[in-house]
Amino acid sequence: MPQITVLIATSYKRSNWLVNRSLLSIYNQKEVEPKSVNVLIVDDNIELEEFDKIQELIQQLRQSLNLPISHFKTSIIRNSRTRFNSGTGAWNTGIFETYKKYKNGFISILDDDDEYLNNHLSACISSINENTLAVFQSLEWKNEDNSILEFPLCSSQLTPEHFFIGNPGIQGSNMFIKTEALIVINGFDEALPNTTDRDLMIRFLRKNKTNQVKVLKIVGVIHYNHKQIKVNSNIYLKQQGLDLFYQKHMANFSKEAYQKSLARAKKIFSYSPNEEK
Repeated sequence: MPQITVLIATSYKRSNWLVNRSLLSIYNQKEVEPKSVNVLIVDDNIELEEFDKIQELIQQLRQSLNLPISHFKTSIIRNSRTRFNSGTGAWNTGIFETYKKYKNGFISILDDDDEYLNNHLSACISSINENTLAVFQSLEWKNEDNSILEFPLCSSQLTPEHFFIGNPGIQGSNMFIKTEALIVINGFDEALPNTTDRDLMIRFLRKNKTNQVKVLKIVGVIHYNHKQIKVNSNIYLKQQGLDLFYQKHMANFSKEAYQKSLARAKKIFSYSPNEEK
C-alpha cells in the first residue's frame, strides 16, 4: 500500500472547523491502515499565534480519541511560499514537502472547512493500481440551510475543455492524486487568486491519459458552502482571477468553448472580460 498524505491548507482562523470537522473526519476513516496515512497541515494564517492554537487543538483531539502517535501521524508546518493568496502557496508547500519524503505516494487534499465521509480514503486506495495517477470521488455541497447540492462525476467530462468551460465536480477536497504527478505539473499556480482547481485540472489532464484516472460516483466528500470569508467571496479578486485564467488558457480552446465559459462566469460571478470594461 502506498503512503497516503492528507494535505490541509488552513487560513482565516478556521482552526475549530479544521480540527473538529476536517481532521476528525480523517481520524474517523474506516478500513484503512492508519499507519499508512499521515496528515500534513500547512498554516497560512496571518496571525502567528494561530499555529500554537492549532497544535494544542490537535493534541486535545488525539487525546480524546486515544490515538497512538503512529496512527494518522499529524504534523503542522508554516507556509513557506506565496502567502495569503488563495492557498496555492500553502498547497505547494505541502506538495513539495511531501515529495521529499514519499516520492511514490499519493496526496489526498482536504479543505479546512470540509469533511470526508468515512469511506473516502478506503474507496480511493482500493481503486488504485500501478498505473493510476488520480482518483476522484463524487462530492456534495451542503448549504447553510442544510440543503444539499449533488455534483455527480462523469468520466466523459474529465477533459481540459470541460474544466475551461466550468467545473464538472472536482475541487480541492475530492482530489486524490499521485504526488509525482503534481510535481510534474509544478503543483498549483501561485499567481492565481482563485480558479485554481480548474487551472490545475486543465494542466493535469493535458499531461496525462484518462485511463490513468479513476472516477468514483458514490459520494465520499462533503463541501460546506458557507457564507464566511473564502477565496470566491471577494468579487474583485474573482474578476482578477478569471482575467488571469482566461489570459492563460483561452488561446488553447475554441471560441465556442470560451463563449460558454464566459456565459457561466457572467451568470455566477457577474464577470465581464477586460475588453468589455
